[in-house]
Amino acid sequence: MPLKHLTETVLVVLLALVTIATGIIVSTLPHIPAGFFPWVATFISAVIYPALVYPILKNNRADNSFRALHFAPVTITLMWMFIEIALLKEPRLQLVASAYTWGFSTPAVAATFILISVFCLQVIRRREARLGFLVVLFTPFLAGAVASESSMHWDARLASLLWKTPVEIAMVPSGTTSSAPSSKGEKNLASSSVAEEEQWREKLRTVEEGTVHSVSSAMASVKGPKQGLTAAVGLAGKALGSEGTSHSTPRTHLPKAGGEMEAIGIFVLAAFAATLHKRARMAV
Repeated sequence: MPLKHLTETVLVVLLALVTIATGIIVSTLPHIPAGFFPWVATFISAVIYPALVYPILKNNRADNSFRALHFAPVTITLMWMFIEIALLKEPRLQLVASAYTWGFSTPAVAATFILISVFCLQVIRRREARLGFLVVLFTPFLAGAVASESSMHWDARLASLLWKTPVEIAMVPSGTTSSAPSSKGEKNLASSSVAEEEQWREKLRTVEEGTVHSVSSAMASVKGPKQGLTAAVGLAGKALGSEGTSHSTPRTHLPKAGGEMEAIGIFVLAAFAATLHKRARMAV
């Protein structure tokens, strides 16, 4: 028997919800190759949905276009993989990847909603109710996408929660600044209202305080400018090694570019004494 109007409306709403969920998850996937296994999990989930719904559509002789629409979530995940593979060969496509995943993959989700709306307008049955449901679902999604991209960065928070990826951008309310290093290499160690960021800043504060205390203790314990310079250079080398900028053993003294100054001084004195002795003999 043909697909009932109520059942078709429920399937339209369900397809819209699955599309939104797929767009949100795709926008949080890490780049390939790190994002391959998360993508596989997302792809399998997207395939399960049409596999469960397709028998209902087939038995009730649903329109072929409506059947094809239920593969939209699978198409969204496949398009992300194609873009990532192309990005490996052509890094200049980074702009395309960023545009595709912008705002919880808003371009892909919006395109799917447009196709669903076109179907609802063509079949006529309960078009007002179905279009109303689509507007009610898409409006808060779009508002959340814009808020996430402008200030809230919910996609980064969700990525760190789902895939345990590090948060690379500031996830703090307006009025505070990011803890990431600035363009000049400075770190912002101010308190943050985000728990994950506050833990990271606390570690940075501990490292900074330990380094300053070590330098102060070393400078106070040494005597003379040469020993103080040697200790400062050693501590600076250790600090650089601890942050990953240098893995070699720090030097304990400055490198030598030639002979010792003491040897040169002795040689000059000996030459001066020999010259005086020679002139004295010539005078006699």
